Amino acid sequence: GLTHSRNSVAIQLGQTIGMDSVAALAARMGIDTPIDPVPASAIGASVAQPLDFVAAYAVFATNGLAVSPRLVTRIDDRYGRTVFTPRDSTPKRVLDPAVAFIVRNMMKDVADRGTGRVARQMVPPDVPMAGKTGTTNDNVDVWFVGMTPHLVAGVWLGFDKPQPIAFGVGGGSLAAPVWGQMMSAYYAGRSAGQFPPPPDVVYASDYDRSTGQPATFMTPDSLRYTEFFVPGTGPAATRDNPWKVPQWGALLIH
Repeated sequence: GLTHSRNSVAIQLGQTIGMDSVAALAARMGIDTPIDPVPASAIGASVAQPLDFVAAYAVFATNGLAVSPRLVTRIDDRYGRTVFTPRDSTPKRVLDPAVAFIVRNMMKDVADRGTGRVARQMVPPDVPMAGKTGTTNDNVDVWFVGMTPHLVAGVWLGFDKPQPIAFGVGGGSLAAPVWGQMMSAYYAGRSAGQFPPPPDVVYASDYDRSTGQPATFMTPDSLRYTEFFVPGTGPAATRDNPWKVPQWGALLIH
């Protein structure tokens, strides 16, 4: 659902866990504008600022640590002497590291084979990336917020006075290419490294994309993938079958 922006999945999830919990989590992650605890907020009905979105997505890039954004990194005088440097933000744990990693891995799917694949095509293949597109009603706003091991950035396009941009446009067709172009320029001649590895994530190899269930001998290689779980939430084989070690186990590197 996340990969292909199937919004009904987000609404069902929000109703299952409670939209008041969703609103509280958004606030902890850095979205300062109030999120109305109504089902439509699960798909973006509440107002949010681009800076807030970038701050919130940084939590996924850092395995659950939130930092406060700042607009000024330093001020120099006319002689080149630094006269002001703001205090660094102290990272604050707001999300379970395993949960942050799993959501980031889902957003890698968005880039690899979903609505954000245009951005993935523009960024060098050796640069890990993840992100999510967004499009509001009547194509008034389009978004792409994404991350690499070095950077989290957001692109928003729209008019000062809200009106449709054009018929049929979306975050994947307009905002994602801008983001991809920025990152392609930044990583020209730079190495990217890797996202921080998560502690204690359990993985299950050979799942079937068409069913969401463990793969069988009938599953073609093109549909096989690895799924990740918070410890204790995966299939029984990840918890109580030590003979499945080659297939099931704790992810120690990323």
